[in-house]
Amino acid sequence: MKIIITAGGTSERIDDVRSITNTSTGRLGHAIGERFLDNYSQEIDQLYYLHGLRAQPLEGTNVTAIPIEGVRDLEAELKRLLTEERIDGVIHAMAVSDYMVREVTTLEKIKSGDTTKLEGNKISSNIDDLTIIMQRSPKVIRMIKKLSPQTTLVGFKLLSHVPHEELIQVGYGLLQKNDCSFVLANDLAEIGPNMHKGYLIHRDGTCDSMENNEQIADMIAKRVWEETR
Repeated sequence: MKIIITAGGTSERIDDVRSITNTSTGRLGHAIGERFLDNYSQEIDQLYYLHGLRAQPLEGTNVTAIPIEGVRDLEAELKRLLTEERIDGVIHAMAVSDYMVREVTTLEKIKSGDTTKLEGNKISSNIDDLTIIMQRSPKVIRMIKKLSPQTTLVGFKLLSHVPHEELIQVGYGLLQKNDCSFVLANDLAEIGPNMHKGYLIHRDGTCDSMENNEQIADMIAKRVWEETR
């Protein structure tokens, strides 16, 4: 059995010393990886752990850890693994940047129609009107089942302070759109130091309800294991 788990957040470079990232810690992805190793280690030939640079590492004799910086890095590694090997399951828990840096300029240049980009390893800190122009990132999750139709895919959807019915509806929409086997839907309003409510949505619209990271990790590992047997 071969599994891919993505965890943590991506980071998009502005220059060699600055980047735009998100607040993902990768704790949930790490917990899921640990649960797979605890419960099914003897059956796992390889667990590929694609992790953001700030995420907690996952260790094990059958673990290959692959650090990921930006969305393009993640896209390239997933394509490589999904085309070169038979992957039984992908748990795509990584918080992927919605936007990438297209170019860095200044407001003055934009107003004057000057199309010259700011370049260099480190942009000067003396610029008063630094302007970063972003472009939408590719939706990496969309390519997973296209490249590997037999793979069991778990997607994740995080919303903030929405009615429960809307959370489940949006999560199920993600499942259908990306041909997921399951989607873990959660709401920031239900995440705290000692609590993390999650709802693992199935293809038939039913869902498992969990109260913390440990229960979420247990359930995802169990459902993926059952699906791939």
